[in-house]
Amino acid sequence: MQNITVHDPVCHMDIDPTSAAATSQYKDVTYYFCARGCKLDFDDNPEGILAAEAAYDHSQGMDHMMGSAAADTAKKPWWQFWR
Repeated sequence: MQNITVHDPVCHMDIDPTSAAATSQYKDVTYYFCARGCKLDFDDNPEGILAAEAAYDHSQGMDHMMGSAAADTAKKPWWQFWR
């Protein structure tokens, strides 16, 4: 049996759709999220999230800026790393 994953467009995590924390419908497409915060961000600005997702370099893997760059993002939730 093959594990199927879906992509969270906010934080770029690949998650199992059966255990997704939340979903949203936008333009007849279902989007899956790892956490409620990602869903809320998406629902607030789906066009902006999808534009950022399209521009994201998926070959680099996930980087939620937990290293030295985290200091200038400390006032934002970690899932808003692109802002």
